[in-house]
Amino acid sequence: MIFHKLGYEHVEERYLDVLNIDKYHFHAWLEVGDFASQIEFNIEKLYTRMLLVDDYDAKLWFKGQSPEEIALWKTFRVFDTRPNIGDGKMAVFSIQAGIAPPNEPAIYYIDRASAYKTNLTFNGYFEATLDMLGIADWQYLFTDVSSEDLKADGIYPKLKQSLEALQKAFPEKDYGRYFKLLEK
Repeated sequence: MIFHKLGYEHVEERYLDVLNIDKYHFHAWLEVGDFASQIEFNIEKLYTRMLLVDDYDAKLWFKGQSPEEIALWKTFRVFDTRPNIGDGKMAVFSIQAGIAPPNEPAIYYIDRASAYKTNLTFNGYFEATLDMLGIADWQYLFTDVSSEDLKADGIYPKLKQSLEALQKAFPEKDYGRYFKLLEK
């Protein structure tokens, strides 16, 4: 299997359910009280993305990046986008032929031409995606970006409003964990 050749031991056993997904796509309008926003996720089939080890998308990097950044970005494989919203934000995983990571490929969130490494596994990403329903920037909850930096960028209040709206829309769901992550 391709994963063993890449040095990813037992990946097909751990991710059999998600590797066989053809596509998850969800796009809607969420309106709760004074809050209104488009929500979307579009997760591509992971198996085919992993097969593209020697192929990469040159549109992902740009002239202003350092050679080290370009080398990292060449390892990225896009698997979650927001095509209907079209804001250019996406999730990617990093995979390199012959380099075995400790557990699995690293997942990054790309926003405004910056890549933020998350602490999510594939399964964790799918679980959080379903919990968050594609609200903008939820991936920041799983990065090392501080709430102060998010406040400075104006992302914090929007993310907090989105979480509050989800909590109101789905009162049986406990979003406490996500509020705690936002405050970290």
